Amino acid sequence: MPTRRAAVGGLGGVALAALAGDAVAQATLFEGVTFDSRGKAIRAIYYPAQGDVRGGGVVMMHGSGARIRSAGPWHELALSFAGDGYAVLTPLYVDAAPDDGRRPPSVMAAWRRVGLDGADWLAARAEVEPERIGLFGYSLGSYVAVDGALGAGHAGAAIGLAGGVDVYTPRNPRRHIPVLVIRAENDTHVKPVNTAAWVDFMRDHDVPVRVQVLRDADHILNTQQWAEVFTRSAEFFDGNIGRRRDRIRP
Repeated sequence: MPTRRAAVGGLGGVALAALAGDAVAQATLFEGVTFDSRGKAIRAIYYPAQGDVRGGGVVMMHGSGARIRSAGPWHELALSFAGDGYAVLTPLYVDAAPDDGRRPPSVMAAWRRVGLDGADWLAARAEVEPERIGLFGYSLGSYVAVDGALGAGHAGAAIGLAGGVDVYTPRNPRRHIPVLVIRAENDTHVKPVNTAAWVDFMRDHDVPVRVQVLRDADHILNTQQWAEVFTRSAEFFDGNIGRRRDRIRP
């Protein structure tokens, strides 16, 4: 049985409460879970929606070398989304295929599938509509999340943070859901020119893309910059998957 734990805090504790309101300042439940993706057991942390529950969800895809933990900025970002009323799932997608650095197409496909299967699991567990789930990814996970959501599944929106064509070559999209790309102004790991090329590729294929810049930020973000990521992401998700209403296209 998964262990249920209570956590208090967030992006700097007081900062999180200010971002997401009183609901997140209260204890937020989360639990370790597993779900199946093409016969692979995928470990994840599930965060039930808190406060003013929206009936939507967010699947968060980590960056290269990351591990899901009930501590740190990734966990705190998930708490922020949960405190904003979304059911949240943070899968360890490398459980589907290990990251050896070469990342052949079969590995990338397995990782993308984890995001889509995670969205289906979240929809069944949290009773949210699949098309009102957003995929969010950071660095390598930005490609996994956005390219996966544009290729298949039912997700209603996707966000890529600190991603670009140097992460992986994007595929021609089959779906045209709204995408938000957030880039760090001084990113030396995923260079801005490569993020721009990714955005141009999507726009050339009729994907509605909005771009936002984190000023004075590098690839590794500090607490204040993660707080800004949440603010920008929450606004975007609110306009596209946040409530049962017509989506606001970027």
